Amino acid sequence: MARTLEELLGPQEAARIVEFRRDLHRHPEIGMETARTAERIEAFLKTLPVDRVERVEKNGVVALIKGAAPGPMIGIRGDIDALPIQDETSTPWKSTVEKRAHLCGHDGHAAGAMATCAYLSRHRGFAGSVAVIFQPGEEGWAGADLMIKDGLFEKFPCSEVYAIHGDPQNPLGSIALREGAMTASVDIAEMTVEGRGGHGARPHETIDPMPAAAELILALQTIVSRNVNSAESAVVSCCFIHAGDPLAPTVIPQRVALSATIRTLNPAVRDLIEKRFNEICAGVGMTFGGEVKLDYQRRYPPQMNDPALTEAAVAALTPVFGEENVKTKQLAMMGGEDFAFMSEKVPGVYMRLGLRDEAHTASLHNPGFDFNDLALGYAVEAFAAIVAARLPLRA
Repeated sequence: MARTLEELLGPQEAARIVEFRRDLHRHPEIGMETARTAERIEAFLKTLPVDRVERVEKNGVVALIKGAAPGPMIGIRGDIDALPIQDETSTPWKSTVEKRAHLCGHDGHAAGAMATCAYLSRHRGFAGSVAVIFQPGEEGWAGADLMIKDGLFEKFPCSEVYAIHGDPQNPLGSIALREGAMTASVDIAEMTVEGRGGHGARPHETIDPMPAAAELILALQTIVSRNVNSAESAVVSCCFIHAGDPLAPTVIPQRVALSATIRTLNPAVRDLIEKRFNEICAGVGMTFGGEVKLDYQRRYPPQMNDPALTEAAVAALTPVFGEENVKTKQLAMMGGEDFAFMSEKVPGVYMRLGLRDEAHTASLHNPGFDFNDLALGYAVEAFAAIVAARLPLRA
């Protein structure tokens, strides 16, 4: 069964890992601008017997650990960026940066990856090598894609990749994975309803974009319910709208700006929704006599777990976590994950590690969220079990 971080690394090294995590929590950085975080990662790696440390895409850091015999290379990803949200916890390691906080647990992901470096660099009973990837820019910057474009898999030619995300909805000591879709694609539609502004008392002299925007929102919200097979999962949410000025209540505005987020698990459904966005925007523009300008952006692909690797990972994890704690039936999440860029290039598996106990009940992106340090040992055990299974050392 799974061991604690202290049992895996020893009390002193375990305490260093926990302090490393809490230091990142105190000093969060967002997007690709994670210079201090990258420096802290490199400084810690210098204290470990890893074989190579290299920057990729400025603030991405990769550590290479060679096994006892030659063989293929496995990648392990830990994301490192924070969110632009205020930390409202009361912990001694609370964020010291206004409106910056690790409320998605990436400080824990980085610490789990670092603890895995500490463990594997001292337990090299595997045939091949492990590239531990510390990746910035997961929260909307597509940092994985940027690292790939900067030569990540040319510099570190992984044959397969793995990632863990902390999950406070699942209990501590559990891990969830399934073949196929784990997270949704993330697309953004930015729209401008262009009319002709004028006096609110003389709407007949204008082309009023306000009712057009209202019709547009209502029409877009019917795409999933009336165009997508009810057996499929998809989300269209209009989340932003701006028009006019509160100091000008008698002025019909010239334009209305709005945006929507679109989430899908099936590439065919993704194509269908984009097609309907174009059709509806064109149709609404023609109907009200103005124009609807659409900028439809495909941001993140869906995270698709490789079936064969998922089966192998489940087999490796079951003896460690126990059959009842390896959850393979949970539904995919409609949130996005840029690890999907990596597993598009290289077969991959994305897993959700349970964090929930009496002291850790806040959901991800909640201002009261804090990563559960007790989960770090489980992260190491999960990665180490997969490495042992996928890179077996032959007698």
